[in-house]
Amino acid sequence: MDIVKTVTDWPVIVQGALGSALFWAILEIGQRSVRKFAERVGRDKKTANWFALAAHEASGEAGAQARFICLYGAMHYALKGLVITVLSWAVSPLLDIFAAAGYLIAAYFFFRALAFVPHTASLGPIAERRQRFKESIAEMKSRQDKEQDATKNAP
Repeated sequence: MDIVKTVTDWPVIVQGALGSALFWAILEIGQRSVRKFAERVGRDKKTANWFALAAHEASGEAGAQARFICLYGAMHYALKGLVITVLSWAVSPLLDIFAAAGYLIAAYFFFRALAFVPHTASLGPIAERRQRFKESIAEMKSRQDKEQDATKNAP
């Protein structure tokens, strides 16, 4: 509390500048954090949607592997949500605010788990799904060929 007393003894103009600098720092850190978070969630959702599409459109071993990866991804986030729910429940008698925050975080993880098992209607009509899957496979093959060529040509 000595810091607060020291700051309140400073001139008002200095206090205002300090408050503005603090506000700017919090705003900047918050914006960068949100951008990183949104970028990561977007990447994860794109990956989850591709595996869900592959689970529906691939056949044989590849389809089974895609379904397994979808279930693994969903279980990964569901278990995180379950652990946080239990910890929040355990902390709730002591601090209600931490329990409430924990429940919100658990809800986030449960929704992330749902992203790995989207409903088939969300993937679009069957013909469009198949075309998108074929295009993504062709794109991956061309990317893989380019990478192999680059490694062969590397010194």
